[in-house]
Amino acid sequence: MLQQNSSPGVQLTFSSLADEKIKELQAIIDGITEPLILIDQNFDIKRVNQATLNFTGETAYKDLTKQKCYTKLYGRENICPYCPFLNYKVEQSDYSDFFDLNSFPVPELKREVLFKFDGKNQNLNLSFFPLISKDGKIYSFVEKVSNITKIKEKEEENLRMRNLASLGIMISGVAHELNNPLTGISLTVQNLVNNLSHFAPELILNRLDLIQKDLARAALIVSDIISFAKPERSKYTLADLVEVIYKAKETVQRLYPDLSKNVTWDINADDEFIFYFNPFKIERLFLNLFRNSLQAFDYAKGYIRVDVKKKKNSTVVTIEDNAGGIPDVVLDKIFDPFFSNRKEGTGTGLGLSICHSIVKDHNGKINVKSTDDRTKFSISIPTIKSQTRK
Repeated sequence: MLQQNSSPGVQLTFSSLADEKIKELQAIIDGITEPLILIDQNFDIKRVNQATLNFTGETAYKDLTKQKCYTKLYGRENICPYCPFLNYKVEQSDYSDFFDLNSFPVPELKREVLFKFDGKNQNLNLSFFPLISKDGKIYSFVEKVSNITKIKEKEEENLRMRNLASLGIMISGVAHELNNPLTGISLTVQNLVNNLSHFAPELILNRLDLIQKDLARAALIVSDIISFAKPERSKYTLADLVEVIYKAKETVQRLYPDLSKNVTWDINADDEFIFYFNPFKIERLFLNLFRNSLQAFDYAKGYIRVDVKKKKNSTVVTIEDNAGGIPDVVLDKIFDPFFSNRKEGTGTGLGLSICHSIVKDHNGKINVKSTDDRTKFSISIPTIKSQTRK
């Protein structure tokens, strides 16, 4: 059968037109730089592009067609263990059970695998796309192989750089935080040495008390780092939550007398709150939150309000201050390790991260809201009346 072309004397058969279309299609898929493989229900390769030849090291299409995909692509004797069609049975006649045809725009399956290529490990992202017949059945699929090794290496390099930057920030913060109490200890000791012979006993005791406070501050900083680096599972004991809150308040006032002297406190509890929790860790939780508020005040006047209430099977503690609020742009980052909203070189950036870990360890929740100049932390902890863990 012949078909007349508009140009006189030129005739093309339907067969030659089909061949031209196939060549055009092959040229298009050869222009795609990632391997594309058409695979039938028997896992035989039906068609590939030039990138697939480069991937397999073959030189001609005929070397790949009618060969098992798992053998030619990945050098395996059996179906790849990561193949989404591993449990496919030929008698099923189609792949409809494997693809969600209701998905939009194109149903797709993905696998990320590690593959050794040219003696080096490569990260491959495999995508599988179905081919659907007129009766709605999936009779074969196209596999696309994307080498994402360089992307992964770049991500890992960026992660290393971020970790190093975070480590630098933490070291700078730790050095600054430790330097303050160590400087105080050094000056106090010098003062004692120079005046020991004529100091009254009460003055000597006063200086020793200052040294003890500075040592306590240094120990707290070290404890924060240890808690973050090596968290331990909580041991619950029966304790009074309100008593722990007061203890944390007294500790932070003793450690930061100058920061807290202009701050008024208001602690409200509408009932007894005696249940099982880890009092040491919960004290650390409130100590960090109180310290965070005091540092935000920066010697200015203000208030810290604490409310303790029962809510079903939980105890809810809210801590509110008017120290200036937290900017919206950083509100979702404050629980991240090493993050600090204070000036560079102050703070370890671990305080709120440790708070989050403590609450999570107690199967509780912590969130924060900030409006205008006020910030409110809300902590919810399950009220355990009987000892369920040790």
